[in-house]
Amino acid sequence: MIRTRVLAVVLACAGTICLNLDTLAQAPDKSKWPARLTFVTGPAGGFGFPTGSAWASAVGAEVGIPISVEATTGLQVNPLMIEDKKAEVGLSAGDTSLEGWNGADWTKGRQIRAQRALVVLDPWVMQLYTTRKSGISALTDLNGKSVNPSRRRSWTDNVLRDMVEILGLKPGRISNVGPNDANTLLGDGRLDIAAAAGAIPHPALSEFEVNHEMVLIPMSKEEQQKYLAKHTALFAYDIPANSYKGQTRPVPTVASYNIYIVHKDLPDSLVYALAKATFAKKDQLAAAHKAFARMEAKNIVYATVPLHPGAVRYFEEQGITLPEKLKAQP
Repeated sequence: MIRTRVLAVVLACAGTICLNLDTLAQAPDKSKWPARLTFVTGPAGGFGFPTGSAWASAVGAEVGIPISVEATTGLQVNPLMIEDKKAEVGLSAGDTSLEGWNGADWTKGRQIRAQRALVVLDPWVMQLYTTRKSGISALTDLNGKSVNPSRRRSWTDNVLRDMVEILGLKPGRISNVGPNDANTLLGDGRLDIAAAAGAIPHPALSEFEVNHEMVLIPMSKEEQQKYLAKHTALFAYDIPANSYKGQTRPVPTVASYNIYIVHKDLPDSLVYALAKATFAKKDQLAAAHKAFARMEAKNIVYATVPLHPGAVRYFEEQGITLPEKLKAQP
């Protein structure tokens, strides 16, 4: 009897040792992981900061590394901060990252090539809104009016200014204050039109419609086509009906995909863990913002810059066939 019990204990211990060894074999090597990560998003009151905060909290806890969130003036700042190693993770848009990769006026000729795609989220949507009492119902009504496309050099600002030029619009004034201040001015009648960009519903629009009768301003199909002929990295998009109060019909506009980018020098095992945790925590993230509910692994093929090798590993494990250009490491 004693021998039987001893044998059972030995076998149990052996099983435990094997299990522990197997667990250790699967555990990532964290020896080269940084002590913490900085995630650059966008302005407070916009889309990027609150959603980025939710992601940093959920994914940081899952991976076991603190992720601090930093508000910035807009998407174009974020790839530059990653390039200059002032941040490790950032929010961007497909067209913004591609422009930075190739070198644009806002990069002052620099090719921003330290950035690597981590995940593709959902469409980053241009949204123009006003009050019903303004009587504004079309983009052509922008002529002679005051409009605020968020902060200067933000994605929203660049798209709005391009629209003005390409479509031959002549606003009376373009200002550049943050979404919260724009809502105050719009509600007080000191601003005619506000613009914001991000996933739907956008925090600024959701906040504004609480106390005001809000109207979204559509693009005509002709306006979409004329604008997109100059900006092929964007695409036509309809804001779904009932995205906001009283919005009973789809509203045509333009969009890009919003993406999370990381610095190319981050350890592969860490980036793999970040990508995996993002989808493992999808339900928790979706509870924080509907944008995460529309996140799908298969959308990674819409990335416009190469993936980090750690992200390549994760998405290939999901059975996704990646284009060679997204796997290349220049």
